[in-house]
This record gives sequence, C-alpha cells and structure tokens, in this order.
Amino acid sequence: MQHTPKPTMSIPRIHLTMPLAIGALAIWLGLSLAGRWLEAAGYALPGAAVTGRIGLSWALAAMFALALLLASNRRHEAGLCAPQPWKTLWLVWPPLLYALLMLLLAWAGGWPQPRVLLIVACNAALVAISEELMFRAILLQGMLDRYAVWPAVLMSSALFGLAHLANGLATGDVSGALWQAVAATLQGVGYAAIRLRTRSVWPMVLVHGLWDYALVTATLPNPAEDGASILPTIALLAVLPLCLYGVYLLRPSQRAAISQLQP
Repeated sequence: MQHTPKPTMSIPRIHLTMPLAIGALAIWLGLSLAGRWLEAAGYALPGAAVTGRIGLSWALAAMFALALLLASNRRHEAGLCAPQPWKTLWLVWPPLLYALLMLLLAWAGGWPQPRVLLIVACNAALVAISEELMFRAILLQGMLDRYAVWPAVLMSSALFGLAHLANGLATGDVSGALWQAVAATLQGVGYAAIRLRTRSVWPMVLVHGLWDYALVTATLPNPAEDGASILPTIALLAVLPLCLYGVYLLRPSQRAAISQLQP
C-alpha cells in the first residue's frame, strides 16, 4: 500500500526591507539604552558602565539583532556567514593592525587592573556584536533593498553616528557625544565597506571589538580631570584613516560588483 507523504509546513522568513530595518533599529535602541538610563536613575539593573560591570542591555540588544537575522530570508546577503571568498580577509588586515597598534600604545604607560581589563573586554565584545549585527547587517541590508551602495552606506553610517548621540543622554556629556557621533559616522563608512567587500559581518565584529577595547583602555590611566571623557576626541582622530580606506574599497569598479550580488 502506497503512502502519500504529508505536506511539510515551511516557516515563513522575514524579508529585510528598509522600513523593517528602521523599526528594528528603534527596538534595538530601546534595548541597548534602557539599561543605562535606568542605572543613571538609580535602579539596580546591571547596566552599561564600560569599566564597572558587564552591560546586560548590550547583550539583550545583540540577541535581538541575531534573532531577527536568523529569521530573515536575507541573512547570508546581510553578512551572517563566513567571508566569501576567504581571500577577502586580507582587506581586514589594515584596520586590524591599526587597532593592535592603538592597543600597544594604550598600554605603553602601564597595564590597568586585570579585573578592569576583563570587564572592558567583555563589554567591547558585546558592543561589537550588537552594533555590527544591527548597523552593518540588518540596517545596511535594509537600505540596500531600496538604494544603491553609496546611499545605503552613507545613510546607515549616519544613523550609526546618530545612535551615539544617545550617549549624551546617559552620561550628561552632550559635547563629547557630538564628537563621538561624528567619529562613529566616519567609522561606519569604513566598516560598511569592509562588510560589503568580504560579504560577512564577522570580520568587522573582531575589528570593532578590538578597536573599542583599545580606545577605552587608552583613557583608563589618565582620565580627563574635569570628568569629561576624552575618548570621543581620540576616536575622531583615529577613524579618519579608516574612513578613507572605506572610500577606496568602494571605488566604482567594486561598487558595480557589489550591486550585482544584490538580488
């Protein structure tokens, strides 16, 4: 007796459009900033103090972004895969070596306390995963669903910069947050370019985490006397070469190749 196979139920996948990516960004911002705002208000929630404790809000934001990408039908196009081809990894070496040099310079005057280094490392990793999945995977792919390469890169990078303005609301250092926003925008151009050329978000997670780790530990031995962070100023000067590198990577011949890969 011949049995008729039962039809299988396929789970519908989410299509990463620009409106969906903007909505996801709003949720991501709420998750990543809520912990800092509650902590500043005096609530006993594990927050996002870079050197004091591990930021739960960053972990929640990273899990949200990862879950959305796993449910998407464009997760591979968004970079949730290994570099394709593997030889494109050489594009990561200039910013990676640059970040390592910054780390060596940061520790030239002495090492911070091991506990502080460990907490900063954990937070830098969480921030890198969370921000790269949100801005270089979800948001950039959502922009590419509607726009060409350069408009998508510039808009996603600008939103990356604007997101850093919220740091001023959490720390009270509005002027520092403005400088940090400009630096993040320039940084976003370089990161987006490498993500598009390697077709993977993971190399930039590594670079981003090491970059933040170097910048934060560079300010630990000599914090600003007036209480205002000098981190944004250092970041602005450091990211200029990275932005120019991104512009080079997105030269016309390479933009044409990237555009052809978009469905």
